Parts: sequence; C-alpha cells; structure tokens
Amino acid sequence: MADIGIITGAGGGIGRATAERFAADNWSLVLADVDESVMRFAEDMSGRGHRAIGVVADVTTEAGAARVRETLRSVDGRLKFLGLVAGTLGAVGPVETFDMAEWDRIMSVNVRANVLMMKEFIPGLRAAGGGAIVTVSSWYGRSGHAFFAAYCASKAALISLTQSAAAELAADGIRVNSVAPGNVGTRMHFTALAEEAEKRGITAEEMKAIEWAKIPLGRAADPAEMASAIYFLASDQGSYFTGATLDANGGCGFF
Repeated sequence: MADIGIITGAGGGIGRATAERFAADNWSLVLADVDESVMRFAEDMSGRGHRAIGVVADVTTEAGAARVRETLRSVDGRLKFLGLVAGTLGAVGPVETFDMAEWDRIMSVNVRANVLMMKEFIPGLRAAGGGAIVTVSSWYGRSGHAFFAAYCASKAALISLTQSAAAELAADGIRVNSVAPGNVGTRMHFTALAEEAEKRGITAEEMKAIEWAKIPLGRAADPAEMASAIYFLASDQGSYFTGATLDANGGCGFF
C-alpha cells in the first residue's frame, strides 16, 4: 500500500521542493495551494511519472481543508505525512501603524490554517497507525524583529502549536515537528528584503548584503535544503524526534 503525503503551500518554493523530495522516494502526493499554479505543477509531476494530484484550496477555511480531504479520497494508499508548508510574510511595517486586518490575515495563514489541517487529518494519520506532521515555522519565530511583528508572532505561535500537538499525539504514533528556516532563496524572501529596504531607506541590494552578512554560512538556503530537513523529520531517520523545531538557518543566532 502506497504512503500518501499532503503538502500545503505546494505552489511555492519550499513546497515545490518538498514535493519533489517526497516524489523521489515514490510517495503519492496531494498538493494543495491557494494559487492555481499548483494544478500545473501536479500535472508536470504526473507527466514525469510521479503520483501527484493538485487541489486549489484556501486552507485557512474549513471548506478549504474539506476540499483537500475530498481530493485525498481519490488517492489509493494510507495517509502517513502532513506537510504544513503554506505561509505568508504579509505587510512589513511598525507595530504602531500596522493594519489589523492584515495582522488577522497573517495569523490566519500562518497559524489558523495549521490548526484546521491538523483537525482534518489527524484522524486519518491515527487510522493509518501513525505518521508524521511537519510544520514550517521560521528563525523569526525564535525572537522578535523590527517591522516583522505579525510574522514573528505568528511563527512563534506555530512553534508552540507544534509542541502542543506533539504532546497530544505521541501515544498515537504521530510525530509532530517543525522546520525553522532562516533566509531561503524564494520569492517571499526577496520581497521581504525589498520591503524592509524601503522602510529603512536603502536599496534592496544593500538590505540583502546586511542580512546575508548575519549568516555564518554566508548565503541564503536553496529550497531543496529545507525540503531535506522536512523529509528527515517525516522519515524513519527522524523516528525519535517529536515536539522539536529544527533550526535550518545557516547558523544564524548561534555564533
């Protein structure tokens, strides 16, 4: 019986890389994203001989999570992995002027969606005899950073949610862990650099130089490196990890 993995945010850089990593080990995949490009990505993967089906769904809503569940029913196998990759940076700006509707949107994508997807699919993982859930938090969930209050707070909440779920589900053989990326070479990262540069009155290249100088390894990660960390936590190689947040940030904050 084939193992099935669900990946949210599968249309983005880390989500796509994660799908490719799991497909390389012959997983059957349900790829979800709010962007319709996920359908083309799933078709491309299928055309290359992988078992992948796409679904356009807003997983911040119960209807969106249910739509993913309905798609899962069309796939043969047993659910063994829930990859909660979907996330958003949102607007960058000072707390005193932050728009609360934007605050709520960021919390909805980065926290609420994870809760809804866990609620929807924990029963399936339990029925399969256990499995793994991996969330994608952030180095910025470890501490606060100027102009990123909503993002930092949401990712801190996600780390805490991961720990709580791990404590609840350990007896069911369901391991719950998080990967906390630092700077990753995705569109979201470069957008964040440009927006912070504007707030600070410098160029995007100057902002990049400042941020990358903080990374002991001297560069942003490739999305595939985050996918490898996610796969490790989901695989038998990570069988003694639960409630952990794996810092994959090139050494930021440690040296």
